[in-house]
Amino acid sequence: MQIREFIKKFDWLIVVIWACLLFIPFLGSVHLFDWDEINFAESAREMLLTGNYQKVQINFVPFMEKPPLFFWLQVLSMKIFGVNEFAARFPNALVGIATLSFVFQIGKRIYGRSLAFFWVLLITGSITPHLYFKSGIIDPLYNLFIFCSIYQFFLFTGNENKTKHSWLMGLFMGLAIITKGPVAVIIVLLSFIVYWALNRFKLFFSWKDILRVFISSLLVSIIWFGYETLQNGPSFLVEFFNYQVDLFVNPVAGHGQPFYYHPIVLLLGAFPSSIIALKMLFNRSKINEGTEHARFLGMMQIMFWVVLILFSVVTTKIVHYSSLCYIPLTFIAAYQIILLFEKAEPFTIWQTGLIGLIGFLLAMIFMVIPFIDSFKVDLLPAINDEFAKGNLSLDGGWKGYEAYPGMLLLITVLMAIAQLFKHETLKGSFLLLFFMSFFIPIVLKVIAPRIETYSQNSAIEFYKSIEDQDCYVETVGFKSYAQYFYKKVQPWHSKSEDESWLMSGKIDKPVYFVLKEGNLENHVNPAMKELYRKGGFVFFKREVPK
Repeated sequence: MQIREFIKKFDWLIVVIWACLLFIPFLGSVHLFDWDEINFAESAREMLLTGNYQKVQINFVPFMEKPPLFFWLQVLSMKIFGVNEFAARFPNALVGIATLSFVFQIGKRIYGRSLAFFWVLLITGSITPHLYFKSGIIDPLYNLFIFCSIYQFFLFTGNENKTKHSWLMGLFMGLAIITKGPVAVIIVLLSFIVYWALNRFKLFFSWKDILRVFISSLLVSIIWFGYETLQNGPSFLVEFFNYQVDLFVNPVAGHGQPFYYHPIVLLLGAFPSSIIALKMLFNRSKINEGTEHARFLGMMQIMFWVVLILFSVVTTKIVHYSSLCYIPLTFIAAYQIILLFEKAEPFTIWQTGLIGLIGFLLAMIFMVIPFIDSFKVDLLPAINDEFAKGNLSLDGGWKGYEAYPGMLLLITVLMAIAQLFKHETLKGSFLLLFFMSFFIPIVLKVIAPRIETYSQNSAIEFYKSIEDQDCYVETVGFKSYAQYFYKKVQPWHSKSEDESWLMSGKIDKPVYFVLKEGNLENHVNPAMKELYRKGGFVFFKREVPK
């Protein structure tokens, strides 16, 4: 069998193997990161420990910010692989495999195999879209459900079987709601309104269709929200709703950023997809042309801009919020590549230049980072933050070979740019994306653990060292979830979250405190004995009063 025939026959299997190869290895090579990764893994661990799978908890206190669906997946993973980093991230590896398989089938059905393969390659070869499937956060699953809902809406607009697609649209919306919350409804609803407006408010639906979507999403979301309300009253719903509103109105947890925050995050984080798609993003949608090609492209443009504008307006800006842009962004980039190839046109000079510039800067960063211990002595006097100074005071344990991936990236970028300047759009794009797909997991394996040495590793080592002790442990002056997960706390006295009680009350077991250098004033009292300082953290202990 020739290679082309094999690829044609087993294309779906190639995508699955590709996804497994990239998303599963090295999942446990670095500790979970504060806040979100450890937060969610800890909630799953506490579900396992208490056997209470209905209620999301942190430190055995109800956690009102998230529904439980993703935590249930982490619980299943932890039952198989144990309570560790690999288990916490494995569900998203599966979500990544499902996402690549799904977008490949869509791309192949509507546009053909070439675009479908490039869509997959753009997801795995772009930095943050790839990284999210090797993380332990909720967003990849949440994004997949919302995309599935919008895809059903797309099918609804061009298919006679509107009943089926309206039910499925609501189904996936409901799954998104019990994954992260009701913002999914806002995103799908805004996409619907924009599509309707671009079609000059031509009526393409009936109120029965709207009712089906509503009933379907309600039936799915009520599986948990309804059960929780029946069991414990409306307290969770009220607090959960208030938290969602607070995210929109106030910069929760200090995450206030300027309006242009998400465009910058996407431009740099989703490299090189962001640069490739940039021109097509601003092309006027041809959604009312009527063809399936035009409608899907228009739907992806709508989805991208709805998400980007919505979360740019929202006061709380966290990098995860714009991650829903990754799926339409990578599709638009794939569409741009195939379109240029079919027209025998090159990328514009500014696109090629931006790809070369950002690729060069990334390569230089990864080539320089392994030598930070050699020149950080010159940096320390210029740093005013005591915690940052403490971070950099540690030896990162660099061996020198960690610079090799950066060198290979530089060579690849130069080769890809040479191809693009010769108008070899497919060859240049494929070369860069194929290399980036392997560069990202290599960086996670080789470089990320060294970088973590400077950030949170000292604190995590401390939590692990007191794992077997019957004690309390809390951070003071900063928020963290690492002490719960890596100390493997057990259900304990409800006053363990009362900082004043821990610091000066009548405690029944020793208390360990973790503070940051430069933030000790007003947080330390004579009963707290300093143990040691390391990596910007200061560790204290308070014994049980005699």
